Order: sequence, then structure tokens, then C-alpha cells
Amino acid sequence: MTTLRFGEQTHFELPLDDYTILSPASAGPAVDDPAEAMRAALAAPNGYPPLPAATVPGDRITVALQSGVPQATSVLRGAISALLEADVPPAMITIVSEGQLEGRDDLLRDLTAMGAGAVKLELHNPDDEQAIAMVGVTARGEPLRLNRTLAEADFVLPIGVGRMSENGHGDAEKFAGLFPQFSNREARERSRLQAVSEAPKDHRRRTAEINEAGWLLGVGMTVRVVPGASGGVAAVLAGDPENVATSAARQMREIWERPIDRRADLVIAALTGDHREQSWDNVAAALSAASALVDPGGAIALCTELDELPSGPLDLLREAVDYGDVQRELSRQDAAEAHAAIVLAQALESGPVYLRSRLAADVVESLGMTPIEDDEELSRLAAGRDHCVVIEEAQRIVPKLMVHDEL
Repeated sequence: MTTLRFGEQTHFELPLDDYTILSPASAGPAVDDPAEAMRAALAAPNGYPPLPAATVPGDRITVALQSGVPQATSVLRGAISALLEADVPPAMITIVSEGQLEGRDDLLRDLTAMGAGAVKLELHNPDDEQAIAMVGVTARGEPLRLNRTLAEADFVLPIGVGRMSENGHGDAEKFAGLFPQFSNREARERSRLQAVSEAPKDHRRRTAEINEAGWLLGVGMTVRVVPGASGGVAAVLAGDPENVATSAARQMREIWERPIDRRADLVIAALTGDHREQSWDNVAAALSAASALVDPGGAIALCTELDELPSGPLDLLREAVDYGDVQRELSRQDAAEAHAAIVLAQALESGPVYLRSRLAADVVESLGMTPIEDDEELSRLAAGRDHCVVIEEAQRIVPKLMVHDEL
């Protein structure tokens, strides 16, 4: 018997006999006040001068916020507070976000209360060529384009999410979260193809281009926010880009990379957190984690409070017959938008996927999944399984299988 938790507060007792639970490791207490943690990190950066010494009067400052930063509005309040302490006038500060900023109105009210109502907010649009500028030429002779507000700033402060290495290449990407996120759609697609390529030279080219973007912008300091359990912040790191990337990757591995020594006939992946965590992108992340651990012929059950209707590339899965054909069609679409649909198509091609959500059963079925209506249905699905793996906070957990299948 184990307690299964998902969504914001949902939990129930799941009768399991032989099971393994993967949950985030405790890496000390979570940051109580992300705004204060950000302000403190910028006051004493690792290997870089503090903001008052790094900026001069008249500098135009742009804060580049990557999507997925936990407690983003609080983190931004801390960044603006640090800039105000460095005597930067609010009218000289622009926040450029990669995606829609959750809590935008609350942030504007807070900034006004801080005396920073003149700070500008901008949403990056990868399809608006007028809002994108060439910042230079890469070592391979290719033009490198970035958001125009970033390109024209005197000081750029990228705020990204802590990340682990991807196939052994991630730690070297000192400016991940800045490029290609704030470039045009063509660059995003090129970077996506390089990331999924099996050729080492493609990974080297991608890493080189990411790092050249930071160098060409003259970025000397970056910030990474390390996600903690339950949507919290484990750490805010600021300073020299290489030091920050390495420290963030280490902390991410300590918290979110969990060892496991066997696969399972059923993998139950739970999405925890409020409505912001209940997204198709996080469903895809949970599916990726579960797919790494399910036995051939086994099943995956996703426990969510998802209520977001499928749209865009996900529509290609409706009533699909051949998931291989669907994947080939999705590979021709925008990488960021098609990612969730591709991961779901891959999982469905390998075996059954069950989904507990707030979506209507016919919507779930149209995508090729089997709906789970209640606790009893999930209990029946788990009954009689040889071994089950339960992944808590499956949108962030990275399983590390410690044994190889026998040949």
C-alpha cells in the first residue's frame, strides 16, 4: 500500500505489493523567499562583479526570462530589486519573457509598489522578424539572430532554469535558456534537430552556437533557478556562466536524477502541482520518464488534473491508426509546439497509455489513450502486476536505470 499524490492536493491509498517509488531527493530546505534569494545572489555573484560594479549610468538593461522558471514573478521581483539597488532607473529596464508570464498583473502591481512601474514587459515572438536582429556571425560563418531588445541592450541578464546534461553535452552549454529560445523559428528548429541527432558533430555545433550567442551579446553573468520539490525553488545561482551552469547541473542531478535497478510492468507517473503544472508539456515530460522504465509490453498510467484541451499538433493523434506516420508528420512541424505530440505518439506506439485527468473520456480516447475515471479503476489496473514503479513529480524526475537488460 502506498499513498499516491497528484495535482495540487489529490491523494489516495493505492494497494500495491511489489513496487518502487521515485521521488525528488531532499537537498536541504527550499528557498522560503525566492525574491530575496535572487537579490542576494546578484549582490554576490560567483566569479563576477556585483551589479553596481557591472553596470554604469545610462545602461539599458534587459532581463531575459526563460519559460519554466519556478516562482517566476517572485524571482523577477528580486532581480528588479537588485537592479534598483544598483541605481538602475526603472525606465531603463525591460523584461523579455520567452512565454506568457503567469501572474503578469500581480507583477506589475508589485513593481509599481516598489517604485518600478516604468519597467517594461515584452513577450518574445520568434515569428516577428522586425523584433529580431542579427548580433553577429558564428565561427562557421552563419548569421546569428536574437531578440532585438536583447541585441540593443547594454547589459543582458539571462534568467534560466537549472538543467542537467543532455547526453553528456548539457554542462558545456553556458547560455542554455538564452539561445535558441530568444532567436527566430528557423534557429529553434535547427537547434532542435541538432539536439536529437546521434552525430556528435551536431551536438558540438549546437553547443558552439549556444555559447556564441552569449559571447556575441557580451553576457558576462547568468542566473539559473534550480527547481525544488512541490514547485518550490531549491537555489538561485548567479555569476560566471560556466560556474553557474556547472553548479546548477550538479544540484539538478542531486535532486531530480533518481537511480533505479529494474523496469516495471506498470509505471504510474504523477503530475503534482497547481494548474500551471498540469500542462501537455509536463505530460510529455512524465511520459518520457515513464517510458524509460516500462517493460516491453507494459503499460503507463498518468495521474494528472489536466483540463487543457488538446490542440495544434496534438490533433494529429485524433483517431490515428499508424503512430509512425504521425511521428513523421509531426517531425515537419515546429519543434517546440510538436514536442508533446511526438512524445505521446512514441509512447502509444510502444504500448498502452492510461490517463487520469479532468478531460472528457471521449477526448482522451480520441488521442489513443485509455481514460481512468477514479481511484478504483487505477487500483484494478495495478492489481496483479509483477512490479510497479511510481514516479512522483514525474514532470521533473529523471530516472537512471542502473542495470542493463540481458542480451
